[in-house]
Amino acid sequence: MTDTAPMDIKKIWQIIIRRQYLFIAVSLAVLSVIVWGSFFIPEKYEAKSTVFIEQSAIKKLIQGTGRRSREEDSLRGLKYTMLSRKVLLKVINEMDLDVMARNDAEIESMTEKLAQNTNITASTKEDIFTVSYKGKDPAIVQEYVNTLVEKYIETISSLKKEDAFGASRFLSGQIDYYKDKIAAIEGELADFRREEGIYLAIDESALVRSMTGYKEEIEDVEMEIRNLKAKKKRIKQQLSGESPFTLALIDINRGDSLTARLKALEQKLQLLLMKYTENYPEVIKIKIEIETLKKLMDAEEANGGDGANPYSNLSAGMSMANPIYQQLRENLLNLESEIDSLKAKKETLGNRIKRSENELKNIPENKKILTNLERDRGTYQTLYEQMLAKLGQAEVNEQVEAQNKGEVYKIIERAVLPRRPVSPNRVMLILLGIFGGIAAGIGAVLLMDKNESSIRDIDTLKSLLGIKVLAVIPAIVTENDIRRKRKIDRRVYAFSIFYLLIIGSVFINELINRFF
Repeated sequence: MTDTAPMDIKKIWQIIIRRQYLFIAVSLAVLSVIVWGSFFIPEKYEAKSTVFIEQSAIKKLIQGTGRRSREEDSLRGLKYTMLSRKVLLKVINEMDLDVMARNDAEIESMTEKLAQNTNITASTKEDIFTVSYKGKDPAIVQEYVNTLVEKYIETISSLKKEDAFGASRFLSGQIDYYKDKIAAIEGELADFRREEGIYLAIDESALVRSMTGYKEEIEDVEMEIRNLKAKKKRIKQQLSGESPFTLALIDINRGDSLTARLKALEQKLQLLLMKYTENYPEVIKIKIEIETLKKLMDAEEANGGDGANPYSNLSAGMSMANPIYQQLRENLLNLESEIDSLKAKKETLGNRIKRSENELKNIPENKKILTNLERDRGTYQTLYEQMLAKLGQAEVNEQVEAQNKGEVYKIIERAVLPRRPVSPNRVMLILLGIFGGIAAGIGAVLLMDKNESSIRDIDTLKSLLGIKVLAVIPAIVTENDIRRKRKIDRRVYAFSIFYLLIIGSVFINELINRFF
């Protein structure tokens, strides 16, 4: 393999030498087409402007200190806004480019071309973006970039203010909407609870516990009723053995006065009240005697105090209400009242048990309705609170934008008049033409050699015919032929060198213009 490559290169070189005129012609032709063709390509100039987006301290406090992704978020919105039809039409009107258009179709075509040739790049580390544009006229290119940046800053500032105001109005409307929703769902909940008698969240276990408690209370009430009925029975038995009235005896043989008797009874009453209550039978009896004596004393005063015996018109005794009977009667009435109260309580507890049983039967459906209503209320309440919080932030943002305290767009570098075209790059095209011409020349001579059918060496003849070569007749070249060939070679070489010198001078000139 190490010997094959040099032999191949040597063979190619021999072919080039043998067909040098073809090689030179094709190489110079390709070089000429590329080099001189580059001068027919329209020159384009590029202008650039750099803008810095500065966030104020107030804006950072509102939105947080986290830096936004310029590559994912702002760059896409930046390109869309800056290259929008609205902004480009403002630029066209500002530069009076619309006078060059004859109709709306040409204006639309002009906006499309401007958008296609405008390039916007942004830094991912800093809030900086660059706007560049390529065109044929350097003055128009410069004016277009500067006007585009200015109109974009005006438009984006106006849009931010409108967006801030619109956000506040939208959120206010949403808050009113969800407030009405919450009020409506609260009304539905209240109506449902009132119709179904549900004032707390339905809980099966709580209902079962309450029913169990009601039943236990009913058992206690029934037991108490039975006890009271037993007491009632005993009191009735006692009442059957007592008379409603009794005879209060007054000792008429004694010579005591009514006043002395009254005092004695009153003293005895005080002693009894120290030990017993006023419902004690003996106490009641003494009170009745005291009342009887007071009546007798009143009767004596009515007779004028003539000294007549106050007992002369009375029998030896006086009929009066039996205190024991009255006490038993009063106890009986209290027992009956207490029994009626307990029966009412039992009935109320029974009604509560029935209502709880009905609620327990309807729990699946009621609970589903109640759960849905409460879930809707919770959802609307959450949205309402979120909207309320966002409204506060939107109102602050509205004030920030209204006072121009938000993002500030600063033009760091305005577009300057370009002095040199950025395309076509004739330095690269000339180098491309040189290498392309050489490659084309080599390709042409190899293709011509491959398609040639003549035999030029003995080895090829032996391999093709398979016979021995007896003799070789060499080519006969005269002195005139040699002189004529040398003369042609000198002319071809001289022309080629001269032509290459011209290309070289053009290359050096373009190199100086581009870099120096």
